[in-house]
Amino acid sequence: MKNKLLALSFAIPFLCLLAWTLHLTWQRSHGLEITVPVTGYDPRDLLSGHYIQYEIDWAQADCTQFPGGKCLRENFCKKARWGRQCRFYIPETDAKRLDNLFRKRNNETLKFEVVYSYTPGQPAIAKQLLINSQDWREYIMP
Repeated sequence: MKNKLLALSFAIPFLCLLAWTLHLTWQRSHGLEITVPVTGYDPRDLLSGHYIQYEIDWAQADCTQFPGGKCLRENFCKKARWGRQCRFYIPETDAKRLDNLFRKRNNETLKFEVVYSYTPGQPAIAKQLLINSQDWREYIMP
């Protein structure tokens, strides 16, 4: 009996994590793809890698991508004390190059966008970072 309870106590967290992962994977792959321009930049060094923190430029966003043609801002990014916090993970090996591109974009030749998977009523999931409509990994390759 004691062994069964021990096995069950290990299985329940595993099954919950598996269900949550499958739900997020399904939501990411079956959601409506929405591309929004981003501004601002703030690198964060977290454990093994980097997140870039940005703001969505809703003034430049194409709201016709949304159901009903209205931008649903409250479903994008996490709410924080200072506004909405948007993050995109960048591997540590590529962070320096991307950092340099963000800093040099003042000449308006670089356009940064993030592709989200959006399901109405659910928080949007950032899928891809684009630089001049090209995947960021392809853009920074030498």
